[in-house]
Amino acid sequence: MRLYNSDVEEADRIYQEDLDIFEPLAGLAEAESDAAEGDGACKSFFDLRQRTLIGMDQMPAFKLVALGLLRKLRSHLRGSVLYSELEDALGRYFRLLDSDMQRFASLHETLRDAADKQEATVRGVSAEASSAHTAGMALLHEGMREIAVVLLACGEMQRQSLDLKMAAQRSIADSCEGFPPVASFEKYAEFLDEALSLSEQLRRKQQELQQQRIRAMEKITEAKLASAQAGATGGS
Repeated sequence: MRLYNSDVEEADRIYQEDLDIFEPLAGLAEAESDAAEGDGACKSFFDLRQRTLIGMDQMPAFKLVALGLLRKLRSHLRGSVLYSELEDALGRYFRLLDSDMQRFASLHETLRDAADKQEATVRGVSAEASSAHTAGMALLHEGMREIAVVLLACGEMQRQSLDLKMAAQRSIADSCEGFPPVASFEKYAEFLDEALSLSEQLRRKQQELQQQRIRAMEKITEAKLASAQAGATGGS
């Protein structure tokens, strides 16, 4: 099943046979290269690509799929895209977000456990120990707040992904002979651009938060050492 671009006037769209329901328009010689291919050839290429992606990590696989779809959405404005290709990109991104959210949630739990364990470890000791402990705890709590923001952003992108997928499905369900399914190519392209950008930001943010956790624990260790030294000095 193919989706046509709702951003383009109907008279400017270049239709082709879609599962023997919609007749091709005249003037296919002027169509984009994709419009000259049959659904069978496109589907065969799609299936071949799917087999190629088996075993590839989620992130590079999504990037490959999203960039290929972006090219079609932006260069074949008068043509069409396969719904299965659109569905595959959105589905891959949804699952990628699931994995990202699990990693960030796990990191949040690690930071929270560390904060809970260290909350009352330094009390009534030197100013140096207290300062280091406060700095370490601040880093842990800041990291947890940042993760909460990240999880909210991921949840919102998952919601948008589902909304776009459902919109395409509704368009297909409402289509009939002479009225093929349409979708805004620009809207899907903007979402994929944002998805690719956010995926890269999440990768960097996770690395930053891991480094922040290390700095926090260094500060807390520093506080413990200062506290032990203060105790030893006081005892002597």
